Order: sequence, then C-alpha cells, then structure tokens
Amino acid sequence: MKLSTKKLIALLASALLSTVGITAASAPAQAAACPYAVADPTSNDHPKTNIRLVSPVLTDDNSVHRVGLETQFSEDCDWFGVGVRFNQVYVPHTMKTTLTFRATDMAGNPLVNTRVKLRVNKGYSGSLAKVKVNGVTARPAPSNAADGADVYGTTDLNGNVSFIVILPYVSADDNGCIAYGGTLPAAPASLSADTPHDVTNDATQDCYTQLLPEILGEKTDSADFVELHYFDASSLTETPGAKSITMLAPALNETNSISQDGFLQTYAPIAAKQVLAFQALNEDGTWARNVPVTVRINKSGSSSNAKISAGIFGNGLNGASTTLTNSAAGELTLTGTSDAFGIVTFQFNNTDTAGEAQPATRTSAVPGSGAKFSRVSVEVDGEESTGNAAEFHFYKPITVAIAASGKKINVTIANAIGKSTSISITGKARATVRPTKASQVYSYTVTAGVKTITVVSGLTTVTKKITIK
Repeated sequence: MKLSTKKLIALLASALLSTVGITAASAPAQAAACPYAVADPTSNDHPKTNIRLVSPVLTDDNSVHRVGLETQFSEDCDWFGVGVRFNQVYVPHTMKTTLTFRATDMAGNPLVNTRVKLRVNKGYSGSLAKVKVNGVTARPAPSNAADGADVYGTTDLNGNVSFIVILPYVSADDNGCIAYGGTLPAAPASLSADTPHDVTNDATQDCYTQLLPEILGEKTDSADFVELHYFDASSLTETPGAKSITMLAPALNETNSISQDGFLQTYAPIAAKQVLAFQALNEDGTWARNVPVTVRINKSGSSSNAKISAGIFGNGLNGASTTLTNSAAGELTLTGTSDAFGIVTFQFNNTDTAGEAQPATRTSAVPGSGAKFSRVSVEVDGEESTGNAAEFHFYKPITVAIAASGKKINVTIANAIGKSTSISITGKARATVRPTKASQVYSYTVTAGVKTITVVSGLTTVTKKITIK
C-alpha cells in the first residue's frame, strides 16, 4: 500500500472515529469515505487466505472493536482483503502476551507448514511501543509502508502459529514507551474504553504496537489487526478466588475429536508439531494473570506411550525463546506463568517414527490395540481441570505421489493397505481401489490436455494438475 503524505494525514484524521461513537459498546458506525480515488474497487474482493487470532479471543466486551476502520480499510479504500478485522486491547505494562493466529484457505482448511510474517509497529500506525517479538526489537512505526519489524513463524498441522510480544522495562529513561517518544497512560476505565490515541489523535500520548499477520499480501489475505495498548499497571491487584482453565488452541469439538469421560481424544500424524494454548480465568470471567499453570504430558496413570518434546513459550529471556524438554515415557511436567490474557502456550511435538493406522475420519474410534498416544492435562492453582484434558493419538499418514510418464498418470499410494481410496482424473470415471501392498502404484492412460487428479484416502486428500502433451 502506497500513500502520499496528504493521503496519510487524511487517513490518520479518519482514525479519530471515537468522536462519532465508534466504540465496542456502541452501534457500529460507518467510516468516512476513502480520502482518495480508488483505482480498482474489486482488487481486494477475493482474498485467498484467512488469518485469525484464536488465542486470546477478543470480543466487543474485552477490547475495542473498530468496525469503522474495518469498513474503510476493506470496502471504501480497498487496501486490505475483505473480511479484515481490527481490535484494540489493553495490556498491563511489562506483561508478556502470546498471540496465536490460525491460517486457513477460504474453505477453512488449515494452511500447514506455512510461513507467516507478523508486521510489528506497522507502517502508518504511529506505534511507539519499543516491543520485542520473539526476541526481535521493533523500531517505531515508519511513516511509510515499511514496518518497525517483520518477524516470521511457521504454522503447525492445525494452521496455528504463535508470537511472543513483550514491552520490557529497562530504566526510568527507557520504560519501553519513553524511548520512542510515547507516554505510558493510566489504566483504562474499562477494557472497551477509547484508547488515549483515539481520544487525543496524538500517538505520543499513548504507548501501543499495531500488529498484522501476513502470508500473501494486504489485498490477498483476510487478516486480523491487533493493537496492544500498554498502561500503568501499578494499581492492579490480584483477583482472589478459584480459577478455571480452558483450551483455546487447537479448537477441539464434535467434528474433530471424540468426547470421553473427562477428556477429548483427537488425531495427529506422527512427527507432528502443534501449538497448545490454555487460558486461566477468574470466577468473574476476567483474565487470571500471573498465575502458575502446570501442564502434564503423558499423564501418570493414562498409559500414554508417545514420545513427546515440549516446552512452554516464553520461558526464555524476555519471553523470546522456547525451552524444549524431551520425554520418551513417564509423565513430563511443565510449569509456566499466565500472560496478560491469562494464557499459557506451549509447543507440543511428537517424535515417534511408528504410529497407529490412519483413521477413516477424525471421529473414528481409536484402536483397541497398537495405540500410540499422549494424554495432556492442565492445572491452575493446583486444581486440575479434567474437562480440558486432551488425548492425542498419533498415526502413520497415508502418502500419495502423482506423476506423469508420456500418456500415463501414475498414482503411488503408501501406508494404505485395505483402505478404500478414490482416484479421480479428468476425462475418466472415478476409480475406487484398496491397496494390498505397503506401497502400490496405479497407472491410467489418458488423452492430451490439462488433467486434474484428486486422490482421497482416509484423512489424506491430494490434488494435482498435470498437462499431458
């Protein structure tokens, strides 16, 4: 996105939308029309990816939802992919925040092993917080399309990727706000109150960082803007009483897991890497910050037998690194402290080379014998939350390779003995096969032209286009 100085001033002026009642508590209002001519109003109408914040979950009650900016950014000015979201949220000064985004295609399928860029102190945003993200210090937001820092992560098998954000206190002369010319404001009246920047239209009266995940580009992604606004937390007191804890990522439900007595069973391929996030809440529903959370992997008494490497995000210096601990058998216990949103996030990696047979569906019954699994439970303040335990079963995935040789298309299927497998090729009737070997090749003679080949076997679906000459 390129803007002249004149257009930038117009945009910043339009951001002062709080004067016309755009707050989380009020009815959504329309932003002003775009301050400059739009060359192609359809250029952002068909984004190819969704990038959504799944941990923490931001609502109109616990953040400032800028509906007007969403409208201006995607409908009036056509800068960002349709469906863009914009939330501002308050964070106590010096507390770390772990943001987990989920990337999917437009059909909702996770984008696995995909590189995600987090744009920190995004250009044009006026961000003046001297934050570190995964250990990288961001510069103040430039007044152009550049960013204070670009930090990269890779999605897991669910399309999830996490970034640790912290505003470290160095000294009275560098509290993370002063260094770049900002001001640490007092605590807000409520989590949905207008931010100091929105009230004064002066970024130097606030201390915030604007963050935007990106995969393909501004117009091609439909993504979630997140703006963390830091405040003086010296007057905060701990909320007494019992705590509860829930799993935010991965999101397990009746479509992708099996409900058991006190836990959920779900599947993952062997050697899978996953982000797991749990959120602790006080009895009144507020975030339980700075409380000890214990995660138990291969829970004692569960007969868990999977090999796991795991570690709490943010245990390293400035919340920048992840400490990994290996476990082959027996219970592995990890202890972390909840962040500004009551969340503890950790990496959960399977290191097995052999596993169960791949299930037909994500809700198929687990095998009676030969199971390879890990039971995970979580506790807060010493109280176990059995309703949020999860049992991950690891299977050896079916693999499919598709290649052409002359007028023939060869489909190689591995690890699918006895599995009903469908093979669809342009111009031919769909075939259903059941491999009898560990690796089996099926060949089909085709005519010239572009052929789309789709192979479906259990949880594995592979589609490829090949031009036959």
